[in-house]
Amino acid sequence: MPDHKYETPQILSDAPLRDRDQTHFHFDEFAVTLARLVASKKTLTPLTIGVHGDWGSGKTTLLQRIKMMLDQTGVLADATQPALLDFVNDHESPQGVFRPCRTVWFNAWKYADEDELLVALVRVIVQTMAKDDLVNKVIAKLLDPSYPRRDVVDTVLSWFSIKVGDVGIGLNTGTPVQTPFAEKTALLDLFDEAFNRLLAAWVHRKLNVDKINPEEGVLVVFIDDLDRCLPEKAVQVLEAVKLFLDKTGCIFVLGADTRIVRAAVAQFYKNQGVTGENADDYLEKIIQLRFDLPPIQDDVMGDYLNQISGADEILAEYGPVLVAGAEINPRKTKTFLNDLNLAWAMLVNTGQAEGVDRADFTRWLVLMRAAPENFRRRVSEIEDQDLRLKFVNDALRWAGGKEVDETLKATFQDYSASRRLQRVLRAIGAFGKNFDAPTLDAFLHLVAPPAAEPLVVVRPTAIKTGREPAPRRDVQTFGGLEFVPVPAGTFLMGSREEDALTYDNEHPQHAVEIPDKYWIGRFPVTNEQFLSFANTSARTTAAEETGFGQVWTGSKRESVKEADWRHPLGPERGIEERGDHPVVQVSWLDAQAYVSWLNETYGGELPEGCVFRLPTEAEWEKAARGEYANQWPWGNHFDPQKCNSSEGGPRDTTPVGAYSPAGDSPYGAADMVGNVWEWTHSLFKDYPYDVQDGRESEKASGARVLRGGSWRNNRNSARCASRRRYVPDHFYSDVGFRVVCAPNLS
Repeated sequence: MPDHKYETPQILSDAPLRDRDQTHFHFDEFAVTLARLVASKKTLTPLTIGVHGDWGSGKTTLLQRIKMMLDQTGVLADATQPALLDFVNDHESPQGVFRPCRTVWFNAWKYADEDELLVALVRVIVQTMAKDDLVNKVIAKLLDPSYPRRDVVDTVLSWFSIKVGDVGIGLNTGTPVQTPFAEKTALLDLFDEAFNRLLAAWVHRKLNVDKINPEEGVLVVFIDDLDRCLPEKAVQVLEAVKLFLDKTGCIFVLGADTRIVRAAVAQFYKNQGVTGENADDYLEKIIQLRFDLPPIQDDVMGDYLNQISGADEILAEYGPVLVAGAEINPRKTKTFLNDLNLAWAMLVNTGQAEGVDRADFTRWLVLMRAAPENFRRRVSEIEDQDLRLKFVNDALRWAGGKEVDETLKATFQDYSASRRLQRVLRAIGAFGKNFDAPTLDAFLHLVAPPAAEPLVVVRPTAIKTGREPAPRRDVQTFGGLEFVPVPAGTFLMGSREEDALTYDNEHPQHAVEIPDKYWIGRFPVTNEQFLSFANTSARTTAAEETGFGQVWTGSKRESVKEADWRHPLGPERGIEERGDHPVVQVSWLDAQAYVSWLNETYGGELPEGCVFRLPTEAEWEKAARGEYANQWPWGNHFDPQKCNSSEGGPRDTTPVGAYSPAGDSPYGAADMVGNVWEWTHSLFKDYPYDVQDGRESEKASGARVLRGGSWRNNRNSARCASRRRYVPDHFYSDVGFRVVCAPNLS
């Protein structure tokens, strides 16, 4: 047995409030208003009132409150009885102002299995009336053999499964006869006179009354949760209500989410060309009066939280955080508090709450409740504890608006549409001093996340080919090339083995420390930039050292003199026309020759201790995906409008930056996936990556790593973690490179 006390979680009921329970959000005042409207002798009938609100907003509670008040009006039929009504003013004479109201409650969704809900509605009304002895006497009279159309009445009443025991007449209580609806409708038309007599007898408590006199009383039918019905059934209910609109003395009160009902009407009548606007017209013909439950203000929800959470000091202390995360909806708020209390009790009862700051635990659960599914998944997939903690703290900085640079904005752009997430992060501000990486790991694994919310992804439109990339404040220019900074620190390299998009050579995912800040080329090296090198005498020396000086002639590479050198694409697709495209058909040796020339020519421009070189594959990958392992530079959801891949590209190279800034990495590097594969400095070796294991030796032989995918490749290869290997003297029409300014590797 544990050496600690067990805790019982405090759970709030989601059931509608009972008659005398305290209401919130002015529901009693709303109910009084609608009850006075329905019971007033001045309110004309027939009438349909719609009470609209989201699921969980309290529609059922409000409808039941109205029904409770209207049920009090039965005493108005007897002028000798005192009328104690909750909605009457002290100076009013109830009998002079209001009329008796007979109420029926119909949960339409409970009858979804029935062929036609019109019959179900009439049956519920008749069954409710049949509990009244006076109605039973009317039924007995209707079933007298001498009554006109007695056979019709008998048949119709047999559908309602009622028994008139008080007068010794038993109706069919078995399964209703399965009559085709067309026949049922005809029979109901014939039954209409008898039905009116039943309604009038019940409302007025009198025999021999042909129909309801609305001056002396009304029938009020409450139809709740109409939005829980399938589209066909919701429309059937509305059509049934329409059939009552010619009956004086009938009032319907419908509780539903209007958006869902409107969509149901449009769905049901789509073959007739009904759209959202037409659906509104349809609903307006049926619902003459509408009341939309107003949104709840934050301070009102805060008061509600304090009241329903009782004396819980933690919940009271962190009310703003809870309000931000709970959503402004009574049902969701109660569910949210139940989840919090249950999770804490689980932590206590498993003996793992010792040393845990409950305030931080509450903040964490609020955050996980408010976060969209892609944010929660990102947190859970970061296996390195320190990086996971940094991600959460970065998210707090991002939402707080302090020290938010372009890198931070890019890192969290996938979540920028979730206003609720940002609101909760701002309300949290910061976790406590004891909130460290192990604590976060414990929180993550001790508590199951709530049900997933709709995925939130922001998809900015890519800049079309040929437009100038957006300027960045942090761009540096060295040697005529633009560079963006990448900070020192740890990042996640490689892919998770369970990721179906990945290849074996990307596993395992692991944390890699890059000790120094570096700058990576904002774009791949272009034809024009490469030509600046090729047209210099320095190229001759470089060729002798690296093998550069050979070009593709169509069938093989041949050595050529400097004067004869031409671009591999040939004069018909040469520099003049494609100067801003990435250079291709360059080998790793060619790229090495280029950076050697850069160092010789422009090395004096570089920060102290830095050189031009090809990026290691670790440097390339961090620059492409950021610290937290983006699948693609912009996030974890592929968008063919953000890169030149086979899905949406022109099947050729495009000018560098054509997909910037939408397709940029968190640090502002463009074209990191798609367009061309890029040579890296690294030898191809298995993971985990180790800069000290010889893979960064320039003198070692073996295949070198290519990164990023090209215009030929689909989304699988055009990912930040995708790796390919080529021998260093090979060259291809979709292979180029980019340069970094970074500390020397030797």
